[in-house]
Amino acid sequence: MTMKGERFSPRIYMEENPKIRQILKIALVVVFVIIGALLVVVAIDVYTWNGFVVRASKSLVDGLALSMLLFLMVSGFFLIFGLCDVINFAHGAFFMLGGFMGFVIYIATEAVFLDPTLPFYLLFGENYFALSVVAFIVSAFGATAVLALIGGGIEFFTIRRLYGNPIAQILLTVGFMFIITQMAEIIWAPSQITFDIIQWSQISYFFISGIIDFGGGLQFDLYRIFLIFLGLAVAGLMFVGFKKTRIGLQIQAGIEDSEMVEALGTDIRKLFTIVFMLGAGLAGLSGAVLVPWIGANAGHGLTYLIFAFVIVVVGGAHYGRFEGTFFGALIVGLSMQFTAYFIPFLENIIVFIIMAIILIIRPGGLTGHA
Repeated sequence: MTMKGERFSPRIYMEENPKIRQILKIALVVVFVIIGALLVVVAIDVYTWNGFVVRASKSLVDGLALSMLLFLMVSGFFLIFGLCDVINFAHGAFFMLGGFMGFVIYIATEAVFLDPTLPFYLLFGENYFALSVVAFIVSAFGATAVLALIGGGIEFFTIRRLYGNPIAQILLTVGFMFIITQMAEIIWAPSQITFDIIQWSQISYFFISGIIDFGGGLQFDLYRIFLIFLGLAVAGLMFVGFKKTRIGLQIQAGIEDSEMVEALGTDIRKLFTIVFMLGAGLAGLSGAVLVPWIGANAGHGLTYLIFAFVIVVVGGAHYGRFEGTFFGALIVGLSMQFTAYFIPFLENIIVFIIMAIILIIRPGGLTGHA
């Protein structure tokens, strides 16, 4: 109970009155459902029913594609944060660098395959589809491997000496973020310039291009549909890996209680390095698969780092719940795309509005503690 004469505190009052807190949560949910329904009605009135269906369908597909892309990136951020207890501010820079690595490796692989003096030309010849498929796979795996090595090197030579010192970790990773971003601008170009695969390709061809047309203006970009299935496939592989493999179980246990895992005989420092490599590699993979969609750009690092923080908080992943990254990515990706189509002036702030709402209703995020 609040003592007489003490200053009134809403937080303490809510803690002392759980029924009032529950009623307020329900009231907030009802209010937001009503607001959402009103927005749908207004959208149907403005765009007509057919126009609304077209916009909503495109928003859904684009939102799911963006969500899967964000999930790939943020799952690596979550692993590093969850096990190593390091808020890696360089993760966005890893993502951005993965985009450039994917772009460079793709263009270089294509050039090798098209060189008539090399045996690869006899293998592919004029089969541009097969050439593009192989170049894409090589670029995705290549970017993943390069970023995994960079992440592992940074952990082994620098961060390993700073465990237990969060201020130093933050300063160091922020420093790496600026270093990597500046190097990308020096090597490639400033953020005003975006590198696109089709534009730089010798054959101006990418194997997943074009649209699926259902008529009536209902058209979907093939690559975005591909991203949805790719993200779901990687999510499934990660789930199986964490549940069925020894290293996956060790990582999960380490996230819950790293001291106990170390006491049971696991080399926790070695596990930290592996997780850093896996997290950075996932950032590199997500950056590489982003390139055929919107290209490689030096400004992507900071932008997607902000998304990573929002997703972790919204999903409750900061409490060690891996599924929080998936649900958080879905909310952020879908909200951004639906807002872009229906309420474009809120596109840049909608994720922060949603984050504030969710934290009011559930301070621990969707999968965290209430």
